[in-house]
Amino acid sequence: MNIFQRFFSRFKRTIKVIFNRSEYMPCGTLRDNETVSSIAHTVGTNIAKLSPQVIRKDAYGITIKNDRLSRLLAIRPCPEMSTFDFLYRIGSDIVFTSNSFSIIFYNEDFTEVERIQPVTVRDHRMFEDENGNLFLRFIWDYDGKEYTVPYQFVIHIRSRFNKKRFLGTSPDAELKSSTDLLEITYDGIKKVITSSASLRGYLKYNNFIDDDELQKKVKEFQEAYMSAENEGGLAGLDNTMEFKEITQQPRQIPTTQVSFFRDNICRYYNTNEKILSGNFTEAEWNSWYEAVIEPIAIQLSLEFSFKLFSERQRGHGNKIVFTSNRLQYATLQTRATIGKDLFDRGAITINQYLELMYYPPIEGGDVRMISLNYVKVDDQTAYQTGQSGGNDPPPDDGEGDPGKSTSKYIKMLLKGGANE
Repeated sequence: MNIFQRFFSRFKRTIKVIFNRSEYMPCGTLRDNETVSSIAHTVGTNIAKLSPQVIRKDAYGITIKNDRLSRLLAIRPCPEMSTFDFLYRIGSDIVFTSNSFSIIFYNEDFTEVERIQPVTVRDHRMFEDENGNLFLRFIWDYDGKEYTVPYQFVIHIRSRFNKKRFLGTSPDAELKSSTDLLEITYDGIKKVITSSASLRGYLKYNNFIDDDELQKKVKEFQEAYMSAENEGGLAGLDNTMEFKEITQQPRQIPTTQVSFFRDNICRYYNTNEKILSGNFTEAEWNSWYEAVIEPIAIQLSLEFSFKLFSERQRGHGNKIVFTSNRLQYATLQTRATIGKDLFDRGAITINQYLELMYYPPIEGGDVRMISLNYVKVDDQTAYQTGQSGGNDPPPDDGEGDPGKSTSKYIKMLLKGGANE
């Protein structure tokens, strides 16, 4: 019994619904295409660099939580995948099929998430019953079996959500012309290379010889004079045979056509050869990140927050965000400039600044400093006032006027009477 069968066997009744509407989406063959696979690897790798965080935002500010759910998302969402592998699978599935599915598994009383399992499907169908409830039916590629899952248990990330009501538009049909022409071009290149390595000449025998003996003589000639061991490039022939060389004009490989079709597929996914090869500038990467990675990060945040939190929890400010280090591909000069501004304003700690500059952390470096001769952020008021209780409000002079009280307090500090 696999994980799906064990999980759904805990329901008191089997899910039986009368479906009245559905959307079907077969999975195509883009996983076998070299160019699309390169794009999927690049997108998946950069999606995998996102860091999931469970936060709570309320009137008192933002709190980064460290509960069981946050640790599950940050380290290992399911037993066989790390967070990197988990997000990589989501990113690559979006490229191949425009739809990524991950199933949420709960504990016995459905109070905690036990695992989130991404599934690669052979085909999938979205159903809606008479009451408007949604279900996902899919064939799991792992075991070839069909499962029906309530949509509320599914983390569904989709791309090109423009034709279907529930599903993202599959790229198979839209890329069929470009992928087919690219494969035809590759076949033509293969034939060019094969023909260029074919017949180089022929041996003419002056004496009659049977077919078997002829093939034997040709093979002996090839092994003796047309192999890599013949460094001198000379051959010795007697008067019984002659060697006639055949000159062939080399055919050019149609690199222009290959580049055109590859670029056309890359444009479909808002990427280019520089991104795929890692030969990009800081501005080019930032532009690609905003066009491709950032929209997926927003989808992940919205979908995870809605599916993993109840309405009451969301109402209290709980949400899941996916962040990344936008400066990881910036130049050293850019990182130094931005890091200095953030550090001087107390926005980042010493260790965060060191990490930004690719230096190891130091002990006691998890403190924020601010440019008041560089003191701890929490101590800056005490530093200015010269009092340990710098966060306390100025004393009231008894006149009942806060403005006058503050003014007299400042004058007293200027005269050096703060400690009197």
